Amino acid sequence: MDNDRHAANVVPQQRSQSPSHELAHPRINGDHESIPENAPNATHASRAPIVAPAEVTRRMLLLADLQAALEFNEVHSVLARNHRLVLTSGRAPCEPSGPTDPQLHIFTPDGTDIATTDGITNSLASGHECPASNPHAAATMIRQRIFNRTTFSEEST
Repeated sequence: MDNDRHAANVVPQQRSQSPSHELAHPRINGDHESIPENAPNATHASRAPIVAPAEVTRRMLLLADLQAALEFNEVHSVLARNHRLVLTSGRAPCEPSGPTDPQLHIFTPDGTDIATTDGITNSLASGHECPASNPHAAATMIRQRIFNRTTFSEEST
C-alpha cells in the first residue's frame, strides 16, 4: 500500500542533455525522484486562471497595440501567450488545462516589467496601471517613467 501511495507522487527525472543543465537537473540514471507538493515551480503555474480563447485573443490584440505604441517610443517588448498544462494521474480530479493571461514583457534599463490586461486596464507588475483603451498614452507614460528613472540614476552617480 505504501508503494502505491508513493508512486502517485513520483515522476521520472529527465537526464541532462548538456553539461550546462547538470546543475539544474542532476542525473539519476532513469531513477525516479519524489516531488514535494510544495515545490516552488508547482505552485504558481497551477494557480493561473484559465481564460476563454476568445478573451485571450482580445487581450492579445490589446497588448499588441500597446507593444506597437511602445516600439514607436523605442521601448522593446515581447508578447507572450501562456498555456497551463495539467498532467492528470487518473486517480484524483485535477484543475483544467488551458490558455491563461497573455503577458507583454517590457525591457527597461532597470530590468523587465510585465504588462497584463483585463480589457479595461493595463496592469504592470511594477504596480502602475493605465487604460487599455489608449495604448499611445500608456506607452508614453511607460517611456517617461523609464526615462525619468534612467535620468535620475545617471544624475545620482
